[in-house]
Amino acid sequence: MRDVYYALNGITMTERTFRIFLGAGLFLLLYVTASNDYTHLLPYYIALLIFEGVTNWRVPKILTWLDKRSKQNTLEMKTVSGSEKSVLEQKKLGNIPFEAERAMRLVIALILITPLFFSMEELWIIPWFVASMLLLAGVTNICPMVMFFRWLGFR
Repeated sequence: MRDVYYALNGITMTERTFRIFLGAGLFLLLYVTASNDYTHLLPYYIALLIFEGVTNWRVPKILTWLDKRSKQNTLEMKTVSGSEKSVLEQKKLGNIPFEAERAMRLVIALILITPLFFSMEELWIIPWFVASMLLLAGVTNICPMVMFFRWLGFR
């Protein structure tokens, strides 16, 4: 599995690390929502996921773009594992020209929208399950949803 990282001022953030932040952030958001009854915060998180999924602008990429203090702060996207041969194999016919990570974010947003339209009292476990799966996928670097999308033919 390829590991893409983003460099910002010498600090790297992998998709794995970003999943940890997404899961931990959702846990924190759900805790604040449950303890203080701030039900209006979850749509902002969902909007962030939809924005990242549709535009492919991830938070590290945006932070790099906003940081204009020095011209050396450019975003580098590199493939850590895998060779050029594997990149050429991905461009064969039959692959869907859409990244699996983007599809994952859109599906997560769709899953998180479901309890907002229905009663949150019956479906309260869905956002907590999504947060735990994101955190687990970040810690283990095994994301079943991304693996499924890649099996379907996503990049």
